[in-house]
Amino acid sequence: MTQIIKMEINEIEIPKDMLPHAPKVASLRGYALSRHTIGISFHPVEKWAKRALWEGEVRVEETADSIILLLPHVLSSFYSITEDNITISTSPKTNTIQIDIE
Repeated sequence: MTQIIKMEINEIEIPKDMLPHAPKVASLRGYALSRHTIGISFHPVEKWAKRALWEGEVRVEETADSIILLLPHVLSSFYSITEDNITISTSPKTNTIQIDIE
């Protein structure tokens, strides 16, 4: 019998070309917007803060080609994020990131 175990992850890698105007920062603002959506922003977003289930700091690491979001345990465990159950979209206009969890 084979059992497939999907490990929760707390690191989400985003190619830099998805956010061409991203400033270099050590942390971002994270928002648990719904049971299936996380919002990440370089600046506080009042509209998100008003409806967020959780709001806090998301640490960032950077490589030559990508930005790596280091999600706090409270987010990664609540959403049970795995590599194959997320969709990432970005808005270069607002420098925001939306993570949808299936």
